[in-house]
Amino acid sequence: MATESFSRTFEVNTDWGIKNLEKAIDEGSVSVRRVKTPEYQKKFKEMTTITEEDCEKLRKAYGVDK
Repeated sequence: MATESFSRTFEVNTDWGIKNLEKAIDEGSVSVRRVKTPEYQKKFKEMTTITEEDCEKLRKAYGVDK
């Protein structure tokens, strides 16, 4: 059965990923709309900003002196 299913000829449309991405951007998919909100941008900035306290915790954890 599996051998038969692989013997069929088919064609892959290489543009489908690009077209879906363009559609998502144009229509504003849930993900695109979410990342444009001020709340998400604030959260992203908080997640990607290392504070001095974070640096101190890392120094202690890895035994690094200033």
